[in-house]
Amino acid sequence: MTIAQDPYARTEIRDGMRITWHQPIPMEDGLVLRADVYRPIEEVRCPVILTYGIYAKGLAYQDGYPLQWEKMVAD
Repeated sequence: MTIAQDPYARTEIRDGMRITWHQPIPMEDGLVLRADVYRPIEEVRCPVILTYGIYAKGLAYQDGYPLQWEKMVAD
């Protein structure tokens, strides 16, 4: 599966970077995971920062769970 053939993935230049939304990542068992990939606009090698969570791709914890966020900040 390539990005061009995938109906969900798209790439755009935004906020000074190249962003591919919903990049498919095929697993050996056939399952397809998806990630948002943020890269420099230029094609250069650079370090990678990986984050992941169980709550929702693209949802900030403080937006999805405001009461828990407020308690954490208060503590």
